[in-house]
Amino acid sequence: MARSKITIEGAGEFTVRKRKWSGVAVQGLVLMLFWCILSGRYDAFHISIGALSVLIVSLLNARINRLQFFAKDVPEWERIQYGRLLKYIPWLTWQIIVASLQVAYVVLHPRIPVSPLVLKFRADLPNAGASVVLGNSITLTPGTLTIEVRDSEFLVHVLTPASSQSLVDGTMPTKVAKLFRKSASNVVSGVHVVTSTEEL
Repeated sequence: MARSKITIEGAGEFTVRKRKWSGVAVQGLVLMLFWCILSGRYDAFHISIGALSVLIVSLLNARINRLQFFAKDVPEWERIQYGRLLKYIPWLTWQIIVASLQVAYVVLHPRIPVSPLVLKFRADLPNAGASVVLGNSITLTPGTLTIEVRDSEFLVHVLTPASSQSLVDGTMPTKVAKLFRKSASNVVSGVHVVTSTEEL
C-alpha cells in the first residue's frame, strides 16, 4: 500500500510504496537460475560473478519498484505464486532437455529436416512480468527464439513445426499465466504463420 509521495525533478510526482523483500528474493533466484543456464560454467569464479551481478541488479530494481508510476503499476514478482514457480522450473528444464534432443536429431539427420517458420500469436497474460517470463522461456528452449514482444503479441522463430507444439497448443503460455494468477484458460489466440513482411 502507498505511504508517501516523492517528486523527481523533471519527471513529476510518484507514489512510494512499501518494499516487499519476498518479491526481490524470488526475482534474484530466477535471475541466478538464468545466469547458471546461460553461462554453463559452475566454478567458484563464475558463480561468484553471477551472484554479485544478480545482487546489484536486484537491489537497483528494488529501489525502482518502490515507485508507483501509474495507478495499476504493481511489481509483478509480488504476485507470483511460489508453489507453481517450484513446479514450473523443473517442467521448463525438462522441456529444454527434450527440445535439445529434438534439435540434435535434426542436426545429425542425413537430410537435416529443418522447416523454419515464424509464428505470430497473442497471449492473454496478467502482466508484463509474465510476458518477460514467457519470452525468456521460449528463447531458453532450443529450436525456438522470441524475436519480438509487442503488447500481448509474440513473434517467434521455430526451427521445426514440432518445436512450436507447446506454444500452438498453449501449454507453455498457460503455465506462465498460472504463475501469476490462480486460473488461466484460452491464453493463446490468433496463432498463424507469418508469410510476408507486411504481417510483421
